[in-house]
Amino acid sequence: MRSARNLVALAVALAVLAGAAVAVAASGGGAAKPDKLTGYPTKINRIDLSGYQIETSYPLGKLDAGSTYLQKYTGDSVTATAIAGPYVGSPASHFKYIALPVTHDIMLLVWLEPKFKHNTFVYNFKTHLSSVVTWDQKGDPSLGSVTVVKAGSHPIP
Repeated sequence: MRSARNLVALAVALAVLAGAAVAVAASGGGAAKPDKLTGYPTKINRIDLSGYQIETSYPLGKLDAGSTYLQKYTGDSVTATAIAGPYVGSPASHFKYIALPVTHDIMLLVWLEPKFKHNTFVYNFKTHLSSVVTWDQKGDPSLGSVTVVKAGSHPIP
């Protein structure tokens, strides 16, 4: 459990450091030019996951341990279905999402749930690492793998 927390903390720290590096580079004087990947400092680039099917599997974590999910993205929403593990047979979950590029091959993904709750994911498509922190007050992290099963029409940077 401790190593899962450390890896989640490391993923968040890397995302913050990447953002800080972009901010430092952008503050070099003159007119601010947006970063091609993130859009900072003049806009926020998002990733359109329409058409994507993404599979995540979590061997580590309190809530998701032993679970594998298939996520199907359409427009600004996602439908997630357990395809292996203890939640198979549960109704599919359907949420709106926001996906932001952090660095090449790394994406920050947030599922917007009712009542101001959200699940926050960091996906590293190069190493296939998936980190998630759940919406509950305990913030239980899960750690596992991520694979693109079917690509959509917009590339993930």
